[in-house]
Amino acid sequence: MNPPSYLLDESFLIALADVDDPNHDDAKDMYRSLIDDFVAQRCLLVARADHLAAVDNPQLFAAVDKLHPARQHRNAAAKMVDATGIEMDLAITLVLIQRYRLRKVAAFDQRFAGYDIEMIEPVDSTTETEPVEN
Repeated sequence: MNPPSYLLDESFLIALADVDDPNHDDAKDMYRSLIDDFVAQRCLLVARADHLAAVDNPQLFAAVDKLHPARQHRNAAAKMVDATGIEMDLAITLVLIQRYRLRKVAAFDQRFAGYDIEMIEPVDSTTETEPVEN
């Protein structure tokens, strides 16, 4: 059985790649955790190909598979835009989440809060346990 796929949104990718982004430290901690889960085969990491292309430092995302929005995804997104008035970029991402049955999303974009999407939360560094001495 394949592990679940988690989407890395453009807002997450930018925060991770840009050391000056206010969410950079949270993104870095989250990505470390996601890579650990990826290596342990507990998840697959995916991102939109156009979002990955817009971010510098492509080697940082070597473990991330690209999702290419096809015409069918763009058509469904256009219908969503017409019906709801949301931005096309967000609509395409929402269509991909639904069509690929993506389980979780790593994002700092607050627009996702209005949807029934499980967000990957920043790692709380205060809950880390201290090493036990023997």
